[in-house]
Amino acid sequence: MYNSSTQSSPPPRDASKYVKVGIIVLIAIVIFVLTSNQAVVMYMNSQEFGTLFTKPLYFSLLSAVVLASIALIRVNIKNRSSMSWYAINTILTFFKRGANYSVTETIPSFKDYKLNVPNFIIWQITKVVLFGAFFTNLMFGFALVYLVDGHSLGINSIWNIFSLPFVTPPTDPSYATTHVVPMIPSLTILVPPILAVIGLRLVLYVGLHNIVGLVTRYLQDAAKGKPKVLDYISTVEAIIGIGIIWAGINMFFTNQIDYNTRYAIGGTLAAGLALVAFYFIDKFKSRVIIFPSKRDIYIRILVLVIIALVAGSIMMVNNSIADARKIEFLGPYKAEQIGVNRYLGQLDQITVVPDNVKLSSVAPSDIPNYVAQNNALLDKVRVWDWDAAFAKLKPEIGLIPYVNFENNDILRFNDTLYWTASMKPILPDSVTQENQWYNQHFVYTHVDNGFLTLNAQNGTIVDSNKFFKQRMIYYGEGGLFSETWAAYPQNRQTSAELNNATYNGTGGIEVKPPISQLFEPNFFLSYPTEPMHILRYRDVHDRMQLLYPYFQYNLLGKQLDILPVSNGQKTYWLVPLIVGFDTGNVPWSFSNPYLRLVGYALVDIYNGKVTLIKTGDDFFTDMFASQYHDQFIDMPSWLGKQLKYPEALFNWKVEMFNIYHVTDPSTFIQAKDFYEVPNGLGTYYVEEKPPGFDKLTYVGLLSLELRGSQGRNLAGYMIVQNDVSNLGKMQFYQVPLDSKTKLLGPTAVREALSRESAFAQLQTLLRTPRVGDNILYRIGNQDVYFIPVYTAGSGGVVTQLGTIAAVGAAFDGEYFVGLGNTPQEAFAAYLAKVSGVAPDTITAALQLDESTRISTIKTILGDQKITILTPMSIQFPLTFEEGKVSFIQQSDLGNTKNLISEFVKNFVQQNNNKILFWQENGTVKLGAVTVDNSVPELHYITIGVR
Repeated sequence: MYNSSTQSSPPPRDASKYVKVGIIVLIAIVIFVLTSNQAVVMYMNSQEFGTLFTKPLYFSLLSAVVLASIALIRVNIKNRSSMSWYAINTILTFFKRGANYSVTETIPSFKDYKLNVPNFIIWQITKVVLFGAFFTNLMFGFALVYLVDGHSLGINSIWNIFSLPFVTPPTDPSYATTHVVPMIPSLTILVPPILAVIGLRLVLYVGLHNIVGLVTRYLQDAAKGKPKVLDYISTVEAIIGIGIIWAGINMFFTNQIDYNTRYAIGGTLAAGLALVAFYFIDKFKSRVIIFPSKRDIYIRILVLVIIALVAGSIMMVNNSIADARKIEFLGPYKAEQIGVNRYLGQLDQITVVPDNVKLSSVAPSDIPNYVAQNNALLDKVRVWDWDAAFAKLKPEIGLIPYVNFENNDILRFNDTLYWTASMKPILPDSVTQENQWYNQHFVYTHVDNGFLTLNAQNGTIVDSNKFFKQRMIYYGEGGLFSETWAAYPQNRQTSAELNNATYNGTGGIEVKPPISQLFEPNFFLSYPTEPMHILRYRDVHDRMQLLYPYFQYNLLGKQLDILPVSNGQKTYWLVPLIVGFDTGNVPWSFSNPYLRLVGYALVDIYNGKVTLIKTGDDFFTDMFASQYHDQFIDMPSWLGKQLKYPEALFNWKVEMFNIYHVTDPSTFIQAKDFYEVPNGLGTYYVEEKPPGFDKLTYVGLLSLELRGSQGRNLAGYMIVQNDVSNLGKMQFYQVPLDSKTKLLGPTAVREALSRESAFAQLQTLLRTPRVGDNILYRIGNQDVYFIPVYTAGSGGVVTQLGTIAAVGAAFDGEYFVGLGNTPQEAFAAYLAKVSGVAPDTITAALQLDESTRISTIKTILGDQKITILTPMSIQFPLTFEEGKVSFIQQSDLGNTKNLISEFVKNFVQQNNNKILFWQENGTVKLGAVTVDNSVPELHYITIGVR
């Protein structure tokens, strides 16, 4: 009969099969999702950019293979153990057998677990393939290729680093220059990743590997009732000892070395070696002894304590002595710190010029001539700051809802400074959710008029077409450029782009189905058979990061500034190529970064093409040029007058100079001569004529104060040149500490202005004026700040120039402030104050009466053999104002002549040298008539004379 008690139960299901199937399915899904999209993107990148895309990929792949191999590949083919497969095997055994089996049956011995030889070799290769992506280091791969090509990165000198902590250097920075500087390429590119992967290898195969073996041995031995405690302790001693030894080796690659470093390294290595020695002793004893004796435990603890006490005591004694003999003990190491950091900041290339500040007066009768002699420089004074310029430029956008300001820059064209605002496309708020995708990718693809321009010297809004013939931006900054891609059907008959624009440039890539549909699934139904032209990486920073990922596009926490430049036809973005390396492994660097300007990239705003220009001469420039020499061009002549040294790099060098201009170790330790940038002050790019210069030069200027000084006077100011022949050349004009005449800083200058009675009255009249930038100029032998005062705050829609203040920077107990409508008037009023006369008597001499101004204009035309025609009335269907200038005082004569000469050249000489001359509301207008398609056009300029 049937008896349920005797019926055998069915065998348990093999759960391991389900686990294996689940793992395989999960891996397959992840691989498909990742590879399908990434494969399409990589294919498109390689097709569009070629080797520019694949070369960094190759360097990354090479580094991944080499570093992953160092970290992960095991060569012990005799034992052939694997923690990963041991763990998988243990888990599967647990699922298969369940909880009814003992620990010894469920968890096998790790020591006895081995892969067969073919599987062991395949697994080593598989680890590199699976985990190689976590080891990619672009610069390391680049450096390997450079080394294979037969170049050197200072590898031969790297062994000197092991002697540095045990040598007391001289109090001369040249020691660091000789012993440390040659190692910097290797210490910044090769050493950090190698130390990291060796450390990881020790963690995995010395630490984790032996811990897993120890735990499994303990479980096996405990199950048998025979734990071998001494054997376990010896293993722990070995793991900790090797870890401490590795920490001691890493201490050689530190950014700080002093008189105690040798003892810290010695004590660390001694402790590690002691533990390794105890490992061998205890391993030998564990063959016959199970538990350690108390005596052995006390000996081990006592040895480690003695090592710590000896090393610590020596270091404490040294510190105690050094407190009283700081220069003798610390001086040599501070000297090397100075030497290394002066190299990092290229401070030896900065020229220090003594600036003997003097307050000198000009005889009142000579002031008009003195102003006239310096009129060329006074015409170049930068009166309009960005806040004021922005307030004037913002209304130029009007009611357009699909563009916005992205960036602003001070640019130089024809030796005149202009504020230029660049635009970005944005999606109007009125676009509904269901229409956003279409508008983002097909309509708002570009900016029609990408630039607005304002003369920084007179505040006049200038037609950007004068400088940027190509103003339609398809590759720019921010907005939809950085958020989305743009596309259109390759064979389109009509364009969906904004304002009926039709892109016909060389940027982007033509993609045919099914690749286009894998890139964007919406194309499956909307464009099933048509090839699509797709523009990607339209943000210049993203584009450069993809093609040239070696450089810093976010420097010191701020996105790198790029400038629009033009050759007269095409417009480009000028992108500084700055390379940066961490110096955490460079002795005496104190982790100050290694930064160098390799050159510039020109990115076409319409086609996105990138061209490189080399200006650097450091080791990485040589590395980069060896692989990308075919991408470089010579510096174009047109770019020389628009070039600008990167502000971020200049500011960083100044920060380094603030500390490491001090070369005497004792003065450095006392920290009494360090500089700092005044609070809230930035770099001003201006046309200047600094002391020692024989002509106007485009420079960046940054004032410096003595750190901690309560007087807030200037210790000097730094300039950087921007012309090609002297690009990046820096000079520091240093005020002697014992100078009787001080050079006022920005805070004191504002205070001087606020104390001026005439300015106080003007404040009442203007109600809430805004005080603009205070920029230091050397006019003749006078150090003067020019400060514009505006009638509306920076948030106002309309901004006007209320007055200009000229504040004397040289101070010997009295402030001198001059006010005027122009830099010339303000400077003359300042000179009058210094000379002790009323400013009105001087500034009146600068003025021209209206009849004199009109006669002067006629004389200019007569000198150019121009026939003047005076019409009774002017009536034309089309009129175009080609320029505008104010001619009120003698100092305006130069600008007036330039405008008239340009107008005569462009319009009058084509018209038989005849010009129309008429007056209207305090202005003189000069006109010329042209005919276009039988339609007469009047082109004219306006000269204000009242």
